[in-house]
Amino acid sequence: MLKDDEIKRLRQAIIATVASPVIGSIEDYTWEAIFHYVKNIPLSDPALGRSKLLYDAVDLVTQTGWSLKSLQLNKLNIGSSFFFVIQRADIIKKAVQLGYPGLTEQSSPDALGAAIIQHWNEKIISSQAAQGVVNSYESILLKTIKGYEYIYCEFPLYPLDPNTFSWAWTVDKMTGLSGAGLQGSVTGKIELIWYKNQKQLFRARTIPAQAVCITVQRTRLTLDRYVETVLSALEDQINTQFSEDEPE
Repeated sequence: MLKDDEIKRLRQAIIATVASPVIGSIEDYTWEAIFHYVKNIPLSDPALGRSKLLYDAVDLVTQTGWSLKSLQLNKLNIGSSFFFVIQRADIIKKAVQLGYPGLTEQSSPDALGAAIIQHWNEKIISSQAAQGVVNSYESILLKTIKGYEYIYCEFPLYPLDPNTFSWAWTVDKMTGLSGAGLQGSVTGKIELIWYKNQKQLFRARTIPAQAVCITVQRTRLTLDRYVETVLSALEDQINTQFSEDEPE
C-alpha cells in the first residue's frame, strides 16, 4: 500500500489533473502518469509506443511492477465488490497453444476454466520475465462520476491456482438456459467471469479496509489560464534544459 508521502503526492496529482479543462476524468494513460508521479519513477512518452505487457509501471530498482486500472463506480464503500476486465482471453483460438487441443465452447466448464486460468497465468509469468518484475501488484483507482471521491486499492498479483476454482455457466433468467458467462468461484464466491461472445475475462475485487480514501474539491482552470500556464511552464523547462546542456 502507499506510504504517507505517496498518499500526499496522489492527492496533489488528482487535484492537478482534475483542474485541467482538457481532461474529463482520470483513466487509462492519465492514471498511469499519475501513478508514475506518485512512485517517482520515470514515465515514457506514449507517442513512442506502448507495451502490451501486463505491468503499466515498473520500478527497476526494487523489481516491482504494477498493473494499473481505473474504474468508475456508483458508490465507493469499503467492503463492496466490483468486477473489471483483466484480459481478452480467446481460449478457443489459442486452445492448442494453451495445451487444450479440441477445446470448444461446448467443452465442460472445468476444461474451459482450466484454459482460462492457464491463459491468464501465462500473461503474468511472461510479463514478469520480460519486465524484470519480482514483486507484482494490481493497483486500482476507483472514482465516482462527479470526480471528487477516489479510493486507491492495491492487491498482490500472482498466478492463480486452478485447483481452487469451480466453474459453471451463468443462467439466462428469461430462458432458464446457460448464459454467455462462465463463472469461476472459490469457496462459493465468484472470482472470475469469462464471456464467450466478447472473449473478455473479468475479475472480482473487494475494496479492502486499508484502502486509501481521498476526497478533493473539483476546481477547474479556465481554458485560457490552462494554456497560458502550461506554455509558460514549458518555456521555462526548455530554457532550463538548454542552459544545463550548454557547454561552459
